[in-house]
Amino acid sequence: MFAPTGSTMTAPFDTVSMEICENNPNVIFMTADLRPYVDLHRVPLERPKQFLDVGMAEQNLLSVGAGLSKAGYIPIATTFACYASRRAFDQMVICMGTGPRTCVVVGFTPGIVNPARIHHQATEDLAMTRAVPNATVIDPADAVEFMQAVRASVDQSGLVYVRGHRGVVPQLFDPSRHHFEVGKTYALKEGKGPGLIATGSATQWALEASVLLTEAGVEHGVLHVPTLKPVRSQEILEFCAGRKEVFSLENHQIVGALGSLIAEILTEHGNGPRLTRLGIPNQWAPGGTLNYIRAQLSLDAESLAHRIKAAA
Repeated sequence: MFAPTGSTMTAPFDTVSMEICENNPNVIFMTADLRPYVDLHRVPLERPKQFLDVGMAEQNLLSVGAGLSKAGYIPIATTFACYASRRAFDQMVICMGTGPRTCVVVGFTPGIVNPARIHHQATEDLAMTRAVPNATVIDPADAVEFMQAVRASVDQSGLVYVRGHRGVVPQLFDPSRHHFEVGKTYALKEGKGPGLIATGSATQWALEASVLLTEAGVEHGVLHVPTLKPVRSQEILEFCAGRKEVFSLENHQIVGALGSLIAEILTEHGNGPRLTRLGIPNQWAPGGTLNYIRAQLSLDAESLAHRIKAAA
């Protein structure tokens, strides 16, 4: 399932956007004056009729996108995750989220991937979009899964929110073996003992910690959950069955997203393991490089492994 260690892919969104345009003339990629910053390079030049820049106006971006959907097109609106969620949430909900027409929003540089501080770190976007009735919410782990998720989003009805990856993106999965399906979960490591359930870029953090745990002889399991809504609850329950301790790990506030999803599932079915939610705690994250921020929040591989090892 995995790609060679250290594999990367450059500008996966640029590649998949061209592919989608060539296969579906009704798809229109949109942005709000952020074309180079969301890796929309080729579509504006080679497929100009399938590209629209509304200027620096994220609320208009989603409103216009919703209008295009009512005219029979499929909008894929792109911006930074903080703008898509906080600044244009009302438009996302009312204009895009109340009907059956496909409206896709891709939020780039989510969570602490963004080196800036509070105003650019979207650490609550998944919780917000999870609360929208009938929405689809996806947090891909790597370049391969991101491209597959964008392809799948075009075939979903209603509002689809996808966290985006830009620039040089890690490639964790082998594209010939990993096949993204909306709602499906993926067991990345089988093993008894503590269970680690992760989503998005935090799945890479989980795998890094998993290597250290394996070296230390700590038996454990790792489950990747790229879709936060809808999700196959039974697959999460099966992963948790027989474990005393389960940890959720996410590039997001520990409130409202993956950790809350798992808590909801375990509570509804009862007799589950103890759940510890790991992610952005009840504080604002600092600015800086991703490695620096992870270390400050005890989300680096060593800290994660130590926390899980103590529960084994």
